Amino acid sequence: MTLKNLVNILLHWISINTNYDTNQFNIPINIVEPEIIQKMVCGGKCPVVAFFSENQGIFLSTKNFDDLCYQSILLHEMIHYFQSDSMMENAFKEKEAYELQNKFLEDLSIKNDMISVLNVKRCRSKQIN
Repeated sequence: MTLKNLVNILLHWISINTNYDTNQFNIPINIVEPEIIQKMVCGGKCPVVAFFSENQGIFLSTKNFDDLCYQSILLHEMIHYFQSDSMMENAFKEKEAYELQNKFLEDLSIKNDMISVLNVKRCRSKQIN
């Protein structure tokens, strides 16, 4: 799957499952090496694989757009883009992004008749291993 196709799929899902205006999505998605994101976010090695910057866009450290877990990570960062004009506190922004990411993973697990339902926790353990 191409990045453009995935973004369109995610925007469609967001438009159905939130009140965000997905027609306003206009931010670069930068595919970079993991070390670049880790340095930006943590100053060195850490488990972060994606990051949203209001000024620079979304940074993603994978090109594996067919992987459901990575799709959900991009969705999570896209949610942060839509939240950027919100007066919501950061903790609540993060909570909403994780809740929507889990709902997305659950929806895809059911749609794909998976034996066990994916969630953020399962995806994280997959990244570490």
